[in-house]
Amino acid sequence: MSRLILLAAIAQIAVATSPLVAADRSNYPHQQSQPTQVVQQRDGRQLLQQGLQLYQTEQFSRSVQVLQQAAKTFQTQGDFLNQALALNYAALAYQQLGQLPQANTAIAESLDLLQKNRGNSKEYIKVRAQTLNNLGQIQLAEGKSEKALASWEEATSLYAKNGDLEGEIGSKINQVQALQALGLYRRARLSLTDINKRLQAQPDSLLKAKGLLSLGNALRVVGVLDKTQPQEQQQQQKQPQPQEIENFGSKQALEQSKDVASKLNSGELVSQIYLSLGNTAQALQRTDAAMQYYGQAAASSASPTTRVVAQINQLRLSLEEPQEQPKEAGQKVSYQNLQQTLLPQIQSQLDSLAPSRKTVYARINYAQTLACLRQKNEATGTAINGVNVNCPKQETSAENITTNNIPEWKAIAQIVATSVEQAKSLQDKRAEAYALGTLGGLYEQTQQWTEAQKLTQQASALAENIPAPDIGYRWQWQLGRILKTRGDQTGAKAAYTKAVSNLKSIRGDLVAMREVQYSFQEEVEPIYRELVSLLLQSGNKQTSQDDLDTARDVIESLKVAELDNFFRRACVDATPVQIDQIDRTAAVIYPVILPDRLEVIVSLPSSSTKQKQNQNQYLRNYTKNLPQNEVEQKLEDLRQKLETRSTFEFQVPSQEVYQWIIQPIESELEKRQIKNLVFVLDGPMRSIPMAALYDGKSYLVQKYNIALTPGLELLNPQPFARTERRTIAGGLSEARPNFPALPAVEDELKEIKSTVRQSDVLLNEDFTTDAIKEAVKSLNAPVVHLATHGQFSSNAEETFILTFDGRVKVNELSDLLKTRATNQRGAIELLVLSACSTAAGDNRAALGIAGVAIQAGARSTLASLWVVDDEATADIMGEFYKQLSKPDISKAQALKDAQLSLWKKNPLYKHPYYWAPYVLVGNWL
Repeated sequence: MSRLILLAAIAQIAVATSPLVAADRSNYPHQQSQPTQVVQQRDGRQLLQQGLQLYQTEQFSRSVQVLQQAAKTFQTQGDFLNQALALNYAALAYQQLGQLPQANTAIAESLDLLQKNRGNSKEYIKVRAQTLNNLGQIQLAEGKSEKALASWEEATSLYAKNGDLEGEIGSKINQVQALQALGLYRRARLSLTDINKRLQAQPDSLLKAKGLLSLGNALRVVGVLDKTQPQEQQQQQKQPQPQEIENFGSKQALEQSKDVASKLNSGELVSQIYLSLGNTAQALQRTDAAMQYYGQAAASSASPTTRVVAQINQLRLSLEEPQEQPKEAGQKVSYQNLQQTLLPQIQSQLDSLAPSRKTVYARINYAQTLACLRQKNEATGTAINGVNVNCPKQETSAENITTNNIPEWKAIAQIVATSVEQAKSLQDKRAEAYALGTLGGLYEQTQQWTEAQKLTQQASALAENIPAPDIGYRWQWQLGRILKTRGDQTGAKAAYTKAVSNLKSIRGDLVAMREVQYSFQEEVEPIYRELVSLLLQSGNKQTSQDDLDTARDVIESLKVAELDNFFRRACVDATPVQIDQIDRTAAVIYPVILPDRLEVIVSLPSSSTKQKQNQNQYLRNYTKNLPQNEVEQKLEDLRQKLETRSTFEFQVPSQEVYQWIIQPIESELEKRQIKNLVFVLDGPMRSIPMAALYDGKSYLVQKYNIALTPGLELLNPQPFARTERRTIAGGLSEARPNFPALPAVEDELKEIKSTVRQSDVLLNEDFTTDAIKEAVKSLNAPVVHLATHGQFSSNAEETFILTFDGRVKVNELSDLLKTRATNQRGAIELLVLSACSTAAGDNRAALGIAGVAIQAGARSTLASLWVVDDEATADIMGEFYKQLSKPDISKAQALKDAQLSLWKKNPLYKHPYYWAPYVLVGNWL
């Protein structure tokens, strides 16, 4: 599914007058409860009301001015409570403008007033709770998740003291944002479960409807979309379970909210719920359902703004093919008919709307969709990419699309130019930066490079001055593309480098962007790859060591960003590590798949311990000029043939991949006496076992110890502690619902117990989540071996291991395996996952292996890329532990020896299907 760009979703930020609504960032101001009002003096009250009205109409700059004036008026009158309230709302307006220092100053003044004039009245408690609630929002925006959590916890207790259930629930929903950002997944889930139980206990009311709406949006943000309980999970449960959040996703919460609001005849609230249901359906890649929800929102809303936003969403969705084509003749092009109906309606409504941030973004979204429609009917022009809009792929041929109502490029640009002027009239610098950058993107699309560069530079400078790095990176990327096209390679590198720098600075904010307008593969990943391409594009010249060093750092940063995106939170600690500091017998190999070629960077240990890392022998690169689709097709072919054990046809594509990656440095590896090859793999290459690369005579594993790492920056460089390696070994040999028996698991665990004297075995009914947790906590074993079904996927929600009592998802592994102190002595040295496999056809599934390692707090993880023969698995695991028990042997060497032992043991096992899929991820020492 292509992404649905809804910049308006960013503008649909509620007035934080009630914490319940503040938690729901996609609702509209008019559905809020009224703000706290404890005003008594006429002038102050009028100013406060005017300031709040300006805020609700998204005139944030004017709102700040009026609210600050109100605060001064209340100060003159000695009304500290209303002064604190005005400053509180001013802080919110500053935050909307992206002016966090000013927001911090205003909120600090508000809290200081409340601290100096402490009271115990309901009015005082409510103002203080609201101020703390808003403080948490600002702290989270600054990446201070722990402080935000503390602020929201205090706000929750104050709301509870006041008997304010709406406030209490809202601040609890806010806490979930902080818990998720801190990686406390289990606590976040339990909190959402508690919120749901509290709401279910309430009678039908607006409070319940709004609470469920907020809960539904919060669940979408944390990635819990549709949790109808699978039948096999119901069968696995030994006793009835209460309705927990695992079985109550965003879709369920929103549907229940709609039912309650409908019973109460709250029409406008129902419209808002339909919008949220549309967003959730879009996140679920259910285009047809999303189209219907947006249509219902437009039809039922009395608000012209809500109606036009819903219709723009529909128009955007109409560019996509329905997932299931209706059988009725002619229905396939019904989306095109809808386009012709919506186009004049949207334009007419936009022209009648008063300026606000929401209407600015609505114009931008509308213009972007028009650009897609126009582009699909023109054979010339560059593809719209990245920042502006990624147009959905559509099989419908151009001649079938009616273009009578689609404005020309000049008219589309005028729509955006109007949004620029509206943003200026609102003194909304953030919206102005968005509009200017979008306009620059339209000029880029029509190849008017001078204007495109000028407008994009203005947008970039404006975003930098606010500062707003979360939108600045977009325009820096756009500027880099434009400068590259104009032949300014130096300027392009600088722009791309600044974009990557901004992406690093907003890691926490970026991974929280879960709404349907955000796609990592389309909005973030290409920036890193395009910069790497620029840095390595040296023509006939040798790439400089500085550019190679920068390119490697960019690749490392991309790997961190990929895992952030996998976890849906910035929980990966990255620390630069030099290969010489880890292992002077190792080479680190970075293959990077680019659109037009395969680039390989190799990091080699310097020939002398005194040699500086920037000398020529430190890094080198080589290129295979082959289009991305051909590289990926070859890798897919190799993977399929490796899993076909009846033939050795895999050797042809395996040798070709060997020639891409290893052959150019064969002599260098021999010269430097390299023993360990460490791969930082890219894309579908992660699903290929490097051990099975073939040079025509032998496999790579016959020459080198092989390991994978998600990146050196994610590596704990400590070697394996040379002590007796106590092991916790658990697994399932019995069948479970939808999972077959693994009879050799029992033999596998017996072999481990006979090899490792100090080992504790948990088999079948003893292999439960609680039993594993208790064993890890009490035994302090450096090795944890789990022989069970499991799957690695590019989606954290679909990456799991199976215990006797259910599935343990990757985000829950930290709770399961990090139960003892996470110091150097207490960390898990090695986590072995036997019988798990990567999801078939998922090019990013191997991210799940790295994700498991990180969530487990393990320095190394041994896992398999596919499910191997049961007996072969038992044999190779037994041999691995025998090798590992030898003194002075590394984990990579033990795996190599075990693989070769299996290869030699039986002619049947000569095929890589049996020995190759085992990969060591993380520390190889």
